[in-house]
Amino acid sequence: MDHPVPQPAKPHQWWSSPRAVLRQVLMLDDTPHSIALGTTIGMFIGMTPTVGIQMILVMVAALLLGPFFRFNRVAALLTVYISNPLTMVPLYWMDYKVGTLFVEGNVTRERFGEILEYDGFREWCRTVGGLTLELGWPLLIGSLVVATASAAATYPLMRWLLAGFRKSSPPVETNGEPRAMAAATAEPRTPERDRT
Repeated sequence: MDHPVPQPAKPHQWWSSPRAVLRQVLMLDDTPHSIALGTTIGMFIGMTPTVGIQMILVMVAALLLGPFFRFNRVAALLTVYISNPLTMVPLYWMDYKVGTLFVEGNVTRERFGEILEYDGFREWCRTVGGLTLELGWPLLIGSLVVATASAAATYPLMRWLLAGFRKSSPPVETNGEPRAMAAATAEPRTPERDRT
């Protein structure tokens, strides 16, 4: 009698679940302020119609804002995935509808979906042009309003989540040492990193 050979389980990919991405952010070894600020910047960029260049925008923000304050780049890079090919149409439609509260716009939901369809880089360039020409000001203004509101809510929410997560989770090892021991033997912290 032939028995079926068990197939190895597919590895869980962290980007396949919002919960897994949030857990990755919460487990970052950095100050709560830096992680929360990184997720705030990532949320702002992620809520703008910039799919395809969001990771580049995070790195540009790190270069431009670096002299003024530090944020966790990994947290920002993970957070921009709030907008992706699956969530892009609903998020940008919301941005557009919010924008139409301020300036006139008359694009239908069906036309909106058609504008955002693309295959490959060449069509992506055409899509960006379509976004700019047909949706223009309503999308831009709406995305700035939604991005600002989302980012403003993200910082305190992340601080709260980080406080709860760090209270309930055991210390994470850093270089083979528990976090508390690694902190005790590490170089003195700068005032910038001491902010919590």
